[in-house]
Amino acid sequence: MRIGIDARFWSQTGIGRYIRNIVEELSKLDTKNEYVIFLMGDDFDSISLPSNFKKVKTNIHWHSFSEQIILPMVYLKEHLDLLFVPHFNIPILYPKKIVTTIHDLTVLRVRTGKATALPYPIYLIKYLGAFLVHCAAIKRSKIIFTVSQFVKDDIVKTFKVDPSKIVFTPNAVGGGFYRRSGNEINAVLEKYGFRHPYLFYVGNAYPHKNLKRLVESFAILLKDFPNLTLVLGGKKDFFYERLEKECKALDVCDRIVFTGFINDIDLPAIYSGAKLFVNPSLYEGFGIQVLEAFGCGCKVVCSSATSLPEVGGGLARYFDPKDAHDMARIISKTLLEADPGFTSRAAVYAKDYSSWEASAKTILLSMQKT
Repeated sequence: MRIGIDARFWSQTGIGRYIRNIVEELSKLDTKNEYVIFLMGDDFDSISLPSNFKKVKTNIHWHSFSEQIILPMVYLKEHLDLLFVPHFNIPILYPKKIVTTIHDLTVLRVRTGKATALPYPIYLIKYLGAFLVHCAAIKRSKIIFTVSQFVKDDIVKTFKVDPSKIVFTPNAVGGGFYRRSGNEINAVLEKYGFRHPYLFYVGNAYPHKNLKRLVESFAILLKDFPNLTLVLGGKKDFFYERLEKECKALDVCDRIVFTGFINDIDLPAIYSGAKLFVNPSLYEGFGIQVLEAFGCGCKVVCSSATSLPEVGGGLARYFDPKDAHDMARIISKTLLEADPGFTSRAAVYAKDYSSWEASAKTILLSMQKT
């Protein structure tokens, strides 16, 4: 069987991490099938794969017209038996068999002009395009993989899909997410320019991530915890720049650190040193950071919305993401809460929740049955 994998997101966060881990596990599990890995030019030379994996360079960007018009021809040249697209952005004109991973329906659920840097009419056109591609992906795919029961239920409810067509393949924590020593933690904190004690969030600053309300909650917390710092990690873009401007109105900027992009190798130390990891998101398909924090022995306080309670289970503490006062109350309560043995319990939970190997095995078996 000749299987193509769209790996153009390889170097990205989120979906990129999913692709890297699934491809790595497939390369260990499967020596019989042939794989064709489609990569952006910047990633092509830096990736080494086994002999049954062929790399194909393509500089066709995702969510572009070329993706729909030119990319199908690139795939057809490779005479694939099956194409695995690990995102909803399938090439609609590609005529052969496809399986897809749909991580969430965020782009359909978050319908607000504030969720984009584009002029609103253009945003609406792109929204319609995303909806049509979702419809095509769900109709055309032989199998739809997804990462949480919440997302599976959301897809079934929204698109009236037969649940048997959707296969649950959860995200997992990589082996590098474990508790780090004090020296390691301090070295990384010095690198990024902040100190203990701090709350930590890492991810993008799109409006549905609800960071403005987290900042409002933090302003309330400072009355009782004046030495606390809020560390927000994520690549500085339009949304983070807008958030920084909004923070000035609350007069808490001197207690907030915007780190910019954080290298994956530094994340475990920052999780390990944090008082809490906080995720205030209004919509989350999975929330891998919750498991990463647990792996590093960090307590988690997060939104009670969408998939987060599914992932956080009984270990995380939950708040109403639309209520800054409730958010501050739960964070405060958790900061003051003694919990002996939490570090070891959290590490076991993160390890046992799922594994990339298990998800890759499920994907491989499903692809072989198509």
